[in-house]
Amino acid sequence: MPVMQAPTGPIEISDPNNVADLFVNGPFNVLNMGAMVQITFTTARPETGDLFKGNTTPKIRGIVTSRILMPAEMAQQLAKTLGESIAQSAIQAMGAAGRA
Repeated sequence: MPVMQAPTGPIEISDPNNVADLFVNGPFNVLNMGAMVQITFTTARPETGDLFKGNTTPKIRGIVTSRILMPAEMAQQLAKTLGESIAQSAIQAMGAAGRA
């Protein structure tokens, strides 16, 4: 059985199915399954029945919007890249505040 080789250069990215953007503002969960990591994202939404009853304090539920399953190595790279990106944004924001 042939073994697939890892790419040696950049990978061209396309989005032929126009994958929808998902809004995530609720709790999330990271499940480490050894060689794989599953991340579950949610959005906080008011209970529909409460809304249509005119309730001004509807119950809020966390609704699962997506799950991502990826190799643990990729999850580690995602965490590293996300951390670096957020840190860089904070540094830029502090610099901009100092110039204001």
